[in-house]
Amino acid sequence: MVQDDNEPPRVRGPPPGATEPPEHVKKPQIYEIFPGSKPEDQAMKSTEGQKSPSQPSITEGIQSIKPDDFLNVHQIPCARQSLLTGIGAGAAVGMGRFVAGGRIPKATNWAFWSFFIGSIAQWEYCRAQRANERAAVARIVQVMDKKQADKKTQVEEVARLKKEQAEEKIKQEAAAKKSWYKFW
Repeated sequence: MVQDDNEPPRVRGPPPGATEPPEHVKKPQIYEIFPGSKPEDQAMKSTEGQKSPSQPSITEGIQSIKPDDFLNVHQIPCARQSLLTGIGAGAAVGMGRFVAGGRIPKATNWAFWSFFIGSIAQWEYCRAQRANERAAVARIVQVMDKKQADKKTQVEEVARLKKEQAEEKIKQEAAAKKSWYKFW
């Protein structure tokens, strides 16, 4: 159950064995905030005759592109790494093809397609790594929540046992204070 980067964060339930949800589940926090990632920013009003918000058209997608988006490419996760990998792959393959005796247009074609394939491959690899890290962090948080709930129940159990022992001791002291004879 890996969360996609395009989905808003999901609220987790209480860990197994917990009597009440931990504090952070009552007040969920978003750790990565990117422009336009708030659910209210992504909400689109759908009316009759328009497509549903989950299926935007290509023209709507193109119209949503702003010039400012190209200035903030470095803020997109994995974009920098994938572009640098593509540039390196394109330069290496293009130069290699040219040195091996290929003409400039052919070497340029090889360089472009190497850049394109290298960028996409690095992008997908980086996204898969991020998804695995996100799943691992979610699992760690779940385990920590369970440990905290177990620790809380253990502390409550110890407190209950101490209280019972104190009550038992008071009863024993009261019984010991009673006289061995009876006046009726």
